[in-house]
Amino acid sequence: MTEMNDVNEIKNCIDTGLRKMTLPPDFATRITAPRNHAVPVHGLRRTAAAVLCIALLGTTAFAAGSLLHSRISVNQQTIPDLAPMEVIPLQPVDGTITEYDQLTKTYTSMETLAHELGIRLLGANLAADNPYIKISYTKTGDGYNEIDVERYLLGDLTDIREWDGAYTVSAAEGNDQSYVWTHGKIYKSPINLGIRIISDPSQPELDIEYMGFYQYIETFTSGQGYTVNVLQETGHEDHPDSLPDSFVPRTVMVFVADGIQYTLQGHVPVQTMREVVSAMTY
Repeated sequence: MTEMNDVNEIKNCIDTGLRKMTLPPDFATRITAPRNHAVPVHGLRRTAAAVLCIALLGTTAFAAGSLLHSRISVNQQTIPDLAPMEVIPLQPVDGTITEYDQLTKTYTSMETLAHELGIRLLGANLAADNPYIKISYTKTGDGYNEIDVERYLLGDLTDIREWDGAYTVSAAEGNDQSYVWTHGKIYKSPINLGIRIISDPSQPELDIEYMGFYQYIETFTSGQGYTVNVLQETGHEDHPDSLPDSFVPRTVMVFVADGIQYTLQGHVPVQTMREVVSAMTY
């Protein structure tokens, strides 16, 4: 029953956004798809309740250079504000146009993507020489840009290899949709990176809500001066007896640097993720 209530909450959130904004026909599908879904551990699965629900609020047009105060909430509880996003002009990219008029393109290098967009991206240096990285760029409408960096950082993971789902991974392993790996002492999964950029003054302000198995942990200031919100998954608390002693819940950190929003997430300790944020430079 709880799972059904969570799903209904997500549906209500999506419906509210759709009533207030004209969106591509597949938008609801895109935000409920498990693009960075949790790593299964001993059969533990996350439901659609543990997704990121983006509510598009308001219709005010913003001038270039305007500040966009994107609010972040966890299960309808607003958490401390981050630095504001800004309108960041981007160079046009020659990608593929989907049937819903979204522009998409994949990359194997953050440097190449940043060069094509004509911007600097924080932390691109950390992903250099990573053969397992997958970078997807999507532009929706005139000004909403998403960059998904899968397997951004691998830490002390070992034996990383392609995986087609044809066999069950062991308790000492983890997996995503494409790869399987052996857990390290610190990393139990790769760290994935999400980047959001608003590139057009007509793009409305965006609010984000994490629903379901998430809780707000803390807010801290990084060594570079960024305000960082820390979230963590809690669904594992319902199955404590089925988890190994080495289990680490998914940690999420969100911050804004120079008008661009960055989201890091992975099954690593909070302190490790703090160190990653502090190491992200241009």
